[in-house]
Amino acid sequence: MLKPGDIVVTLFGYSDLSGAKIRPAFVVSTESYTSETGLVVLAAISSRAIRNRFEISLTDWRKAGLRLPSKVCVGKLMTVNVGLVKKIGSAINQDVNNIERLLREAIM
Repeated sequence: MLKPGDIVVTLFGYSDLSGAKIRPAFVVSTESYTSETGLVVLAAISSRAIRNRFEISLTDWRKAGLRLPSKVCVGKLMTVNVGLVKKIGSAINQDVNNIERLLREAIM
């Protein structure tokens, strides 16, 4: 079962709804949410330079299964059916904690 901090690949829509592309994403939903609903909440991952304080670099991006240094964009969220994602890795605990803190600041 997917858990917060897992890194997956899925078709992720653009924020302007003009299209989508296959990209990595960071799981932010809990195991209980996913098992009960069949859905997973994701934050976009990008290899582009950080543009605002709601984007945070992954410290150990290789362990996370990524090919390039990457950031998690906590304000770019999407919910998809769990069957539409493929797990490729997991973020280290330090990154998960930092992303959780920033996500709370951005949303609540």
